Amino acid sequence: MIDTEQVKAMVRLPAPQRYEYFVKRVAATRIVWGLYRNGWALAKKDDGTLVFAMWPDREFAQLCAEFEWEGYEPHAFDLDELLGELLPQLQHDGLVPGIFRTPGSKGVMPTPGLLRVDLADELRGHADDPHRKGTP
Repeated sequence: MIDTEQVKAMVRLPAPQRYEYFVKRVAATRIVWGLYRNGWALAKKDDGTLVFAMWPDREFAQLCAEFEWEGYEPHAFDLDELLGELLPQLQHDGLVPGIFRTPGSKGVMPTPGLLRVDLADELRGHADDPHRKGTP
């Protein structure tokens, strides 16, 4: 669980720094959060591309369960599911991941392949360094 002050500090960071936190946190916890209500919360880029929203912690997802996502609830899924099933499906369907949106920012929208590489690189770092345990 993340305290209120940490939540406030994180949502104020620029999107690229939130993306970096997402990669480190998800690699450490092996859990990804989305919003769900009869289907996953999706957004749209300006060009109409659908975006699958995801967050590193429940508290951040909950902040965005308003407006068009009112009634959606945070729902966790495993990092292995993200890497092995969801990212390939997003790639196939032409969707992109939306990483760490906040009420005031759309977050970062990498390609599914780039997110997979960034997570794999971070996971390799965790495997190589026995002192890198716990949360970032």
